[in-house]
Amino acid sequence: MYEWDEAKREANLRKHGLDFDDADSVFENPNKITFAVSGRAEPRWRDIALVESCGTVFALVYTVRGYNIRIISFRRASRRERRVYDHLRPNKQN
Repeated sequence: MYEWDEAKREANLRKHGLDFDDADSVFENPNKITFAVSGRAEPRWRDIALVESCGTVFALVYTVRGYNIRIISFRRASRRERRVYDHLRPNKQN
């Protein structure tokens, strides 16, 4: 189950034009790459994945609280994140 702070969701919509409600396209993606996000008291994770339906690489930052996935941020991947994803992605075509 996904959860989020509604004010954070609205801010994310304004800033990135992406709705947390669509973040499952990254979280559930079988070809995602997951990294630990350091520097936080609460463990956080960053998933990076190509969403084929729109041909865009996205980054999703979240934490796990009990049985829930709490979404922190959902945005288009940075240039650096895209390079890392292209280098490490599963099922890469050479």
